[in-house]
Amino acid sequence: MEKTGIVIKTENKKALVQVIRTGSCGENCAMCKGGCNPTRQRVWVNNEADATVGETVSIELSDRYILAVAFFVYIVPIFILIAGYLFFGWRGGAAGLVSYFLLLKNLDKKLAKRYTANITKVWGQKH
Repeated sequence: MEKTGIVIKTENKKALVQVIRTGSCGENCAMCKGGCNPTRQRVWVNNEADATVGETVSIELSDRYILAVAFFVYIVPIFILIAGYLFFGWRGGAAGLVSYFLLLKNLDKKLAKRYTANITKVWGQKH
């Protein structure tokens, strides 16, 4: 997945990039009349390209990683809830979900250091 954003801060080999999040409609509000407003998100990324504050950059994160995260956040909990309910009743399902999300929270902190987006291209100064 590739996004474009503007570097707003740099520290060591990291950069804080402001990215405009787009919805599934592509933020073409004149077409869908959904009345949505583009939202901005700030993310820390690896800055091996030595981008500086104010530059427009492209950042990328592996599609495979994004799909794996979506699977573990959305699909696995459904199976845990069903299995817990079938074997231990509703308390088992609830306990399984709580335990799983606590495990995910712990893993997120550890994996965030390893799986961080990278700046792939520096486009230059914002005008």
